[in-house]
Amino acid sequence: MDTQGLLPAPARPPRRKHSLQFKEQVVAASYAPNTSVASVAQQFKINANLVHKWRRQFDAKAAGRDDFIKVAPRITVKAMDASCPDTTLKVELSSALGPVTIHWPMADLAGLASWLNPQP
Repeated sequence: MDTQGLLPAPARPPRRKHSLQFKEQVVAASYAPNTSVASVAQQFKINANLVHKWRRQFDAKAAGRDDFIKVAPRITVKAMDASCPDTTLKVELSSALGPVTIHWPMADLAGLASWLNPQP
């Protein structure tokens, strides 16, 4: 007898959401001497890949990287004629997502500097 389609699909348990405090506790435990990531994962009943992911996230945040796209700026000047007030600076940024070109007026270079390096 074919029972396919007669029984309801088994209910999936909801995805677990872990607090920041729990993640910090797991990551701290994974850096303890003479412990492995696998043993810490078993202790907290989570997957070892998740522990590795959280370690990478905390390491990146501590290093100040925090999920930014890396770019390599190449700044070129389109025109340097002092008689022309509409001179613009061309900034080309290359990233993994593709090139980005910004045209900035030379009259506002201080604005460009603060835009490229915002102070918190």
